[in-house]
Amino acid sequence: MPLTMDLPERPAQESSSGRDPLPTLHPKQLAIPFPSIPHTTLHLQITRLETSNMIFMTSTDPSSRGSLSALGSFVYAMPNRLNPSDSLCTALYSLPGTIDFATRVAKTLARRTGKPTSVGCSVVLNNPTVEEEAAGVRAAIEETMKALDGREKG
Repeated sequence: MPLTMDLPERPAQESSSGRDPLPTLHPKQLAIPFPSIPHTTLHLQITRLETSNMIFMTSTDPSSRGSLSALGSFVYAMPNRLNPSDSLCTALYSLPGTIDFATRVAKTLARRTGKPTSVGCSVVLNNPTVEEEAAGVRAAIEETMKALDGREKG
């Protein structure tokens, strides 16, 4: 179960179209255990805007206490109107250890939400397996979609 730290915010309401919750300038902040990597936490800051979404992600583990983290990668993705099963994506700033994680999250969220999505990512994992990293991407996407839909628990 994710640990949720909300900033003061009005409750999520339906927009006049009845489809999406209203945009907010108050981000949702979540901390979830990283799947299959003990003692590692994935931190998410999720901001739903009227025409886009902004997500910032980082990770912590016991060895990172008190140390500074690199900025990470910053990726912009948008839905592809000609091919809805694929999103268009560009890295605005890339750091080799974080670019793949950021790109996968940004492309998937842009496709699922139908809105341009900016993702800042400084998730650093020490020698993860493909399965561990994929589980982390999946967890980040699922928790972000819950927060964007206004249905996260906590």
